[in-house]
Amino acid sequence: MKRRLYLLAVTAISVLRPGLCHAAASQVLAVGLVVATAGVHAQTSTSAPSAPQKAARAAQKASLPLADATVERVLRESGELVLDHGDLPNLAMPAMTMAFDVGNRKMLDVVKPGDKIRFQAEVVKGRPTITHLELAR
Repeated sequence: MKRRLYLLAVTAISVLRPGLCHAAASQVLAVGLVVATAGVHAQTSTSAPSAPQKAARAAQKASLPLADATVERVLRESGELVLDHGDLPNLAMPAMTMAFDVGNRKMLDVVKPGDKIRFQAEVVKGRPTITHLELAR
């Protein structure tokens, strides 16, 4: 059945564009399918996540490892923490000192420079963001 639909589509393209050979018509069909599929994917991926998707994301967040870090600076104006942190495997990031956005500004009130913390970070809106933070024991 799929083969018949494919041949029908290639034949239709060849009839509409008589100068195209079978191979060129196949390429036009393939590009059209890719574009159409991308459009459908874009439409479905922007919708609100379903309950199973939300549960899967929550499980994934719970399974993220906590990274160790030392607070270097608290930047209240910009809503950032500068951390000297260890490896962050989920972000493919080696140990370094850098600024992170915070997912909740209340996190800025919990820590001060010199504090040892454990945290989870994810990329949110294109920026590395602390999504969970706790003081180290």
